[in-house]
Amino acid sequence: MINIIICDDNKEITNILKTYINKIVFNYKIEYKIYVFNDYNDIFYKIVDSKIENKFYILDIDVNNKSGIDISKKIRNNDWNSAIILLTAHYELEYLANHSKLLLLDFISKFDTYEDKIKESLDLFMNKIIRNDKLSFKQAGSIFNIEYDSILYIYYDKYKRKSTLVTKDNEYILNMSLKNIKDKLKGNFCYSHKSCIVNKNHIKEINNITKEITFSNNKTIQFLSKKYLMEE
Repeated sequence: MINIIICDDNKEITNILKTYINKIVFNYKIEYKIYVFNDYNDIFYKIVDSKIENKFYILDIDVNNKSGIDISKKIRNNDWNSAIILLTAHYELEYLANHSKLLLLDFISKFDTYEDKIKESLDLFMNKIIRNDKLSFKQAGSIFNIEYDSILYIYYDKYKRKSTLVTKDNEYILNMSLKNIKDKLKGNFCYSHKSCIVNKNHIKEINNITKEITFSNNKTIQFLSKKYLMEE
């Protein structure tokens, strides 16, 4: 479960952020909840003090004369695992924020294309969570736990009626359909073909002429269909 906490006194900005974040996180197939505040109130502080996991804060640096830097210090009193982004119209405070020893994930100006920068930070956070999670399955009486980030692609052999999961170093045979596997995957996965799922984070090159996909380890496959990959 990912818990995203937004606090900004501008309701238009919080509405934009909530809509934008929903689109980003939805693609990761991870359970999440978004909390929206327009003030640093008692309910906000309860969440700060709570033990809920995987918190991702987007905080306005100035809300009703309360400083986002001071709020970040309060968070860091007991929590060094959560990600914190300061979003502000006061870019002159960047030096103070970045030298406050708060391990901020980012300091973003509202005058910049802040949606893109928030996506970059949220992608980093989501991928960190995913790297700590694994796909579990049984093969030949053994239980395997494969890190999502290590998976390159998975393809289905209709004759053998089995799926093959290919990582950077190994291959595993699964007695599962691609659909069942896709429902379990967490991360940036999509169909490249009706018989293949790829990890988009590891795609190095797509050749639409030869219908080939090259991965980060230079392995190449020919499971490419415009109908699937271009729609993702």
